[in-house]
Amino acid sequence: MAKWLLKKCSADPEKLKSFYGCGKPLAYALYHRGIRNRDKLKEYTNIDDFLFEPFVDFKDSLKAFEIVKKALEQGKNICIYGDYDVDGVMSTTILYKGLKGLDAKVTYAIPHRIEEGYGISEDAVKGLYRKGVQLIIACDNGISAAKAVDRAKELGMEIIILDHHEPAFVEKNGKRESIIPCADAVIDAKIEDSGYVFPHMCAGALCYRFVKALYEYLGKKLLNEEELVIFAAMATVCDVVDLTGENRAIAKRGIELINSRVYNIGLKKLIELRELNSISAYHIGFILGPCINAGGRLDTAERAVRLFTTEDKKEAEALALELIEYNEDRKTMTAKGVEEITELIESTDLKNDSIIVVLSKTVHESIAGIIAGRIKDRYYRPVIVLTKTEKAVKGSGRSIEAYNMFEGLYNAKELMLKFGGHTMAAGLSMEEENVDKLRKRLNESCTLEEKDMVPVIRLDAQLRLGDITEKAIDELDILNPYGKANERPVYGSKNIGFRFIRFVGKEKNIVSLTIEDETGRRIRAVDFDNCSVWQEKLNEMGYSVENTDRAMIKGDAVYTLDINEFNGTRNPQLIIKDVRFRMQ
Repeated sequence: MAKWLLKKCSADPEKLKSFYGCGKPLAYALYHRGIRNRDKLKEYTNIDDFLFEPFVDFKDSLKAFEIVKKALEQGKNICIYGDYDVDGVMSTTILYKGLKGLDAKVTYAIPHRIEEGYGISEDAVKGLYRKGVQLIIACDNGISAAKAVDRAKELGMEIIILDHHEPAFVEKNGKRESIIPCADAVIDAKIEDSGYVFPHMCAGALCYRFVKALYEYLGKKLLNEEELVIFAAMATVCDVVDLTGENRAIAKRGIELINSRVYNIGLKKLIELRELNSISAYHIGFILGPCINAGGRLDTAERAVRLFTTEDKKEAEALALELIEYNEDRKTMTAKGVEEITELIESTDLKNDSIIVVLSKTVHESIAGIIAGRIKDRYYRPVIVLTKTEKAVKGSGRSIEAYNMFEGLYNAKELMLKFGGHTMAAGLSMEEENVDKLRKRLNESCTLEEKDMVPVIRLDAQLRLGDITEKAIDELDILNPYGKANERPVYGSKNIGFRFIRFVGKEKNIVSLTIEDETGRRIRAVDFDNCSVWQEKLNEMGYSVENTDRAMIKGDAVYTLDINEFNGTRNPQLIIKDVRFRMQ
């Protein structure tokens, strides 16, 4: 059961509403985002007027512009070297289309997830050299590729790095020293002396800013800028970076552009085939993004780049259909993998571990991270899912707030062939004989307590049903787009009644009901997450799930706010996240 925490606010509710000029839901949401003066309020609400930091503040930016300028003038062969996730695909697409607009001799390459793995390698560099590539622009990778960069320089090639990951490091005298590749230009806000103050951009947003600044440097007009903003927005949402500052501005503008006019043939076809009428951050992150990712998981991510760079409508339709089919296969594989891993955990003493390290010999390595995330959500503890490959054991980990997965793996680095990541996620490879040793080491050194392994729901405010109006919910639109560090606000109500409970949907696993307070005020609600909890309570009260018309349950609920639109009618609706029942 999740722990509920009400965020602290000492301000008077009426004064708060007056200051912000809105209803209680938005007023408390703004307060808890730290927007507590007029300047911050103006900056947050007028995001279209957001001022980006000058791109030339980046160390090596002018150097990179000069390298590209000379490559254009001398007709050099340029290759964009990307990555196989959405951010990598969009970064590659943005740079490719941007350079094409300058009549560059440019191609692109993305490594095969299974055969080559993440990032540019020495073998990849040699392959590009044999093809006549003279300038490599690595995007969404490269900051940890010191050896590959050295090989490129040995072969007389130039290389620019546009990355957003942390650099590799070595420990000397108890201190960590970053290893920065000796590329011709390195642009990454995560390096210590980057010169840029906003470190949270994904690679797609970074590449968009780079192309825009490059055109300005060359005195050219970027004719397809709005198309590139859309790609940058999709990368920003799918890479789950903080939706604050520059990221929020890019995401908001990109989503607005998608909904007003889609310029790209491939994206338009993907949206049509997914039967989407309007696009939100949710649709990008959970419907379009997985389709784009699926190519890189089960085949090659270059298929997705072709989708977004083709000018042929028939080819676009064929490519979009292929990606959708790959995603359907991925979903089936994921469901089977989650079931298998759950059975492995439940049938062994793995279920007693604070950090779950589980090896599967059948799960496809490309979906290990997805499965780790699902298992982490189920048990709410750090999870590493490992898979057997021809050469070694590979896997991915997902963590919880209280555990730094990168630090945990770093302290056991001698057990792995390779690893990388950050606080909440990591990837690794190792010999199979070391799997049990890693599990033991991580659990022995783990400082997690029982309370750390209980999910926490943080509430922005406690509401009365009278606070929840159509107008108050519409006011929340200024918070969009929602995402990491700008989550959808969560509210709660105590001592309410649950009536007219029904189980709906194809699998009858969605709960539809009505919330009622002591005054008789009612609001419709839906619960997508707690079907079994409702069934158990109804059974306890003597009701079958087919006969709940007369059931009346008292309790408390936490929820987000939404508008239900049906046949032209709009009504407030609660999306229940968690529920507690009171004694009848």
